Amino acid sequence: MCGINGLFSRTNSFDLASTGSRMNALIQHRGPDDEGSVVFGKTEGFPLGTPKSVSKDHTINYLDFKNDVQPADKLGWFGHQRLSIIDLSSLGHEPMTDETGNYWLTYNGEVYNYLEIKNELELLGVSFRSNTDAEVVLKAYIQWGEACLHKFNGMWAFAVYNVEKQQLFASRDRFGVKPFYYWHTKEQFAFSSEQKALVMSGIVPKKIHKKAVFDYLAFASIESEKQGFFEGVIELEPGFNLKFDYKNWTFKTEQYYDLIFAKKSSKINANTESEYIDHISGLFSNAVNLRLRSDVEVGACLSGGIDSSAIVTQMSALGQERVHTFTASTPQKEFDESHYAQVVNGEVDARAYSIVPTSSDFLSDLDELVYSQDIPIFSTSTYAQFRVMKKVKESGVKVVLDGQGGDELFGGYLPYHINQWLDDLKKGDISGFMRETKAFETLPTGIKFFVKQYLKTYGIKGLPSVLYKKIIQYYQTEHQYIATELMNEFGTAGYRKSKQKTPKSLNGILKHEFYNSRLKGYLKCEDRCSMWHGVEARTPFADDINMIEYVFNIPGNYKIQKGVKKYLLKEATEHILPQEIYNRKDKMGYVTPNNQWVYEIKDELRKYFTPDLEEYFNYDLLMKNYDSFFNQIHIPENQRMFKFIAFAVWKKVYGL
Repeated sequence: MCGINGLFSRTNSFDLASTGSRMNALIQHRGPDDEGSVVFGKTEGFPLGTPKSVSKDHTINYLDFKNDVQPADKLGWFGHQRLSIIDLSSLGHEPMTDETGNYWLTYNGEVYNYLEIKNELELLGVSFRSNTDAEVVLKAYIQWGEACLHKFNGMWAFAVYNVEKQQLFASRDRFGVKPFYYWHTKEQFAFSSEQKALVMSGIVPKKIHKKAVFDYLAFASIESEKQGFFEGVIELEPGFNLKFDYKNWTFKTEQYYDLIFAKKSSKINANTESEYIDHISGLFSNAVNLRLRSDVEVGACLSGGIDSSAIVTQMSALGQERVHTFTASTPQKEFDESHYAQVVNGEVDARAYSIVPTSSDFLSDLDELVYSQDIPIFSTSTYAQFRVMKKVKESGVKVVLDGQGGDELFGGYLPYHINQWLDDLKKGDISGFMRETKAFETLPTGIKFFVKQYLKTYGIKGLPSVLYKKIIQYYQTEHQYIATELMNEFGTAGYRKSKQKTPKSLNGILKHEFYNSRLKGYLKCEDRCSMWHGVEARTPFADDINMIEYVFNIPGNYKIQKGVKKYLLKEATEHILPQEIYNRKDKMGYVTPNNQWVYEIKDELRKYFTPDLEEYFNYDLLMKNYDSFFNQIHIPENQRMFKFIAFAVWKKVYGL
C-alpha cells in the first residue's frame, strides 16, 4: 500500500523533479518506509534517490540512482511513497522497471492472488527479481497488456509508462477501493493518490468547484461526479482505465469493468439456498485467507457487527493466533457496540485495543481530520475510524482487515427491506410479501414502514418538480442556509438530479450503492483514515471479485429472509460466529453521538464561521440562528448540520 504521483509537461523548462518532490512530500504519510522517483527523457528513465530512499544498487536498474545525470529533454516524472508490506527488501522500491528499463511502474494497492499469477507467468518464461506483488503487476501488464486486469483479485491504482512509445496506461480497481485523481491541460498532465498533492504542490490552481459544494450542502453528495470540490481535479472512476499519449498529447478514459447482477427473483428452494450458503462460506474463507498474505502483522477493525465479527472469527479459524482487534466505543449506550466486540474478542482470545473518542478530542483533531480527507466529510463517525487507525499505528500493526462493503453486498441496511418486498410484488408473490412484511416485526408495522419508505425513496420523486422541491426544503430545513446565489445557479439542476429514481429491485439497489455510490464514499474515508496513519486497510467484502460476482448473481430474495438482513452471510458464517453475534438484528458500525458532540463544541466551532463563507452560506441567517441550528440533541441523528461545519473547516485548512 502506497502513494503514487505522476507529472508530464510539454514545456521543457518546467521543473518536473522539484514539483514532483513537493507532490511526494504531500503524500508521504501514505508510504513512510521508502521514497522514489524517476525522470523520463526521450529514450530512457533516470531513477532518483533521496535521503528517504533505500540504498543505491548498481546491479538493479531501478535502484541505480542517477541524481548526477539528467536527460536533456525532460518529458515526465513518476513518484512513489512506499508502505512496505510484501517483500520488505529494497527490491520493492518504486518506481520499478523491468530488466529492459522500458516499462516503469508506480503502484498503490494489493493484488492478493499475486502468487498464483506469478506462477502462471513463470510457466510462460517470465523471470522475477523480487517477491513483491508490484513486480507481478508490472510483468503481467507487459505480458498481457490491459487484459491482465481481469486476472487481478484485489485493490489497485497504478500507472505504467512505456518510454519507447511515450505512452502511459493507468488503471483503478473495479470498485474504487484505491483512489486516483488527475489534472489535464494543453501543457500538463498530472495524477496522484490524493487531491492535496495536485492542489497544494501548486500544479492545480486553488479554486473551489461550486457545483460540488451545492450538491454536498443540499444532498450530502460527495464525489458523485468525476469533478469534485477542487475545480479541475478529476477522479478516475472505479472500473476505468486511463490512456495518455505524450507524443500526440492525447488522452482518454474507458470502462473495463461493469458489475453484472441477477435481475430476476425466483422461488426460494431449500436445496439451492443450502448450495448458496456453502459456496459463500468457502468464498468468504478464501477471501480472508488471501488477505492474510503479508510480511508484516495483520490485525482487524472490530465494531461488533456481523461483518467485522465474521472477519475476525474467520481469521482465527484460519489459524491466526490472538488476532489484534481495534474497536471504538462510547459511554452513550445507544451508540455503543463494545459489548459485542468483547464477545468476539473473548471467542478468539484477541489482543484487543479500544479507544473512546470524545467531543473535545474531536475538536482538537478537527483540522487534521479534515485535511487528511482531502474534501469535507459527512459526519463525526469518520473521526471514530480516524482514531481507530491511529491506535493501529501506535500498536505497531501495519495491516488491518475491515468490513466495508458487507452491507452493500449482502443487503444490510434497513431500507433494503422494501426492495425485497417490491421484488415479491413484481413477481406477483403476494403471500411472500405478506410473510416478509410480517416477519419485519408485525404485519401493521411492516406495512407502515413499507408505505413510508416507498414514498420517501420513490413516491416523492414522481411529483412535479416544483412540489418536490418544496417538500424537500420543508423537511430538510438546512437548505435555507445555502447561499441564494448558489441555489439560483445550481438548484434547478441539483433538484432535478436528486429526483432521479434509484433501482427498485434488491440486487439493483445493491449494485447502485456498491458500485460508484454509497460504498465509494465509505471506501474514500477508509483509505484516507488508514493511510494518514501509514496503515493498510484490506476490505474483502469490497474487492474480492470471486465472492462479489457470485453473490450478485444470486436472486435478491435469498438475501433478506424472515425479516433478517444479510441472511446469506449470517448463515454462511454461523459455524464461526458467537451466537450472540449471529442473533443480532440491530446495526451500528463506528457510530458517534454526532448531534451531542456538535452541541457540546458549538461555541468553539464558531471561529470557523467567518464572513468569507457568504459565497456559499446564507451567512447572516445562519449566524442569527447559530445556537438553535447547532442544537439538535432532541431529534434523531443526522448529518445535515454537520455539513456546514465540515465545509467551513475544509475551506480554512486548505486556504481556499
